[in-house]
Amino acid sequence: MRRIVLLVFTALLSLPFYAQADDPVVMSVNGYDVKKSEFEYFFKKNNTDSVVTKKTIKQYADLYLNFKLKVQAAIDAGMDRSESFLSEYKMYRNMQAKDYLIDNEFIDKMAHDAYDKSYKDVGPDGLAYVLLISSVPEEETQEAEDACTERIYSIYEKLKDGADFYALAQEYMNDYTDFSELGWMMKEQLAEEIGDIVFEMGPGQVSKPFFFEGTAVIVKVKNRRFIGSFESEKNEIYEWIQNGTDYYDQARMRKANDYASRFGWDVHDDDAIARADSLLEEIEPEFGNISREYHDGLLLFEISSKEIWDKASDSEAMRSWFEANRKSFSFKEPCFKGLVFFCPDEDVFNQVKKKLEGVEFSEWVNKAVDFNKENVKIRVMRGSSGNGIFLKGQNAYVDKIVFNTGEYEPMKGFPYVNVVGKVIKNPENMEDMGGQVTDAYQNYLEQEWIKKLRKQYKYKIYNKALKKVSLNK
Repeated sequence: MRRIVLLVFTALLSLPFYAQADDPVVMSVNGYDVKKSEFEYFFKKNNTDSVVTKKTIKQYADLYLNFKLKVQAAIDAGMDRSESFLSEYKMYRNMQAKDYLIDNEFIDKMAHDAYDKSYKDVGPDGLAYVLLISSVPEEETQEAEDACTERIYSIYEKLKDGADFYALAQEYMNDYTDFSELGWMMKEQLAEEIGDIVFEMGPGQVSKPFFFEGTAVIVKVKNRRFIGSFESEKNEIYEWIQNGTDYYDQARMRKANDYASRFGWDVHDDDAIARADSLLEEIEPEFGNISREYHDGLLLFEISSKEIWDKASDSEAMRSWFEANRKSFSFKEPCFKGLVFFCPDEDVFNQVKKKLEGVEFSEWVNKAVDFNKENVKIRVMRGSSGNGIFLKGQNAYVDKIVFNTGEYEPMKGFPYVNVVGKVIKNPENMEDMGGQVTDAYQNYLEQEWIKKLRKQYKYKIYNKALKKVSLNK
């Protein structure tokens, strides 16, 4: 089985009788040929909003080349052979393959036939969910008949008052009184006298006791239902087809035998199903692209984790890179670096300010928290990124106290507001730039990795074939 999987992704669409007409190779990457059909699929999927031009296609070709180089690196690293990859890929692949391995027209016909039959059988009266209570005299005497009547009316009164049908069943059910849940019923499934009563009732209604063939009867209609349009009923119909019939098995067989006939396979039924499944990426190019997309996407995630995200988690390496590229990072205008304190009065603020003297900025919050050990004395703001950097316009308190613009409302319970810190023109360290450094460092790692991959692997873009790529979305 693994051999089949590998063949699918190293020689996709290679068999002559499955090959698409006018499907030239637009690029090759380490011996893998990217056909126009594959490139168009991914290009159109990733350029849904932009205006498409020949320049756009050439730019995307460069990006797609980088993508395929990364996938090739993952394959060389053996990531496509790991148990976790094969398990996840197989699960997704088989889930997506279902739509291609069944005769959908056959399933749709069965669904419409089932709907038409149900609509005809049920008719305008619809269905009623029927609960039935019946009681018979214990013996053939007038006293027993009177006792039966009294018993059934007692149950009726309790039902009218809202008693639960199932609770009454536990209380009254015996050899002479029966509680039956008939479920969803059509009118013709009931005796005419009972059906006439039931289908005059609405959801939740209870009939008065009546006698039918010597039996005292009460019916309760739990719910009513009418057959709607096919669109409104189709979900339930398809669920019934899938779980309550063998139509899907028939549809798989029909589809597989159709493939066998179309491609001249000398196999039928179960053997045809197995053959169609193993060659699906080749005989259905659309599915080949869907399957390849997930296959390559999984590998891209795994190799990117190793080459970019894991490396970017090394804070010391990122700090060294930042120091070497410090000139690339700056603020557009001076900003405030510090903390905003909300205190009950100025005296508490002065205590806080004194405690922070001579302390590294990274420890300020921890020192400030000491004031709240027994009860909350202060509140602190650290900036939108939590790094103590406040840009102009980001915080009303800083704008007023530091930059002398705007106004602010005091915090309830902490009327005194002030700041500790300073205005800086440029970042003092990596933390001052927040997530910008991480993003830039990851981008740097990716660009360096791509340079390495382009030196490591042979590749070529065929511009003549690239010009044949459709501009239509």
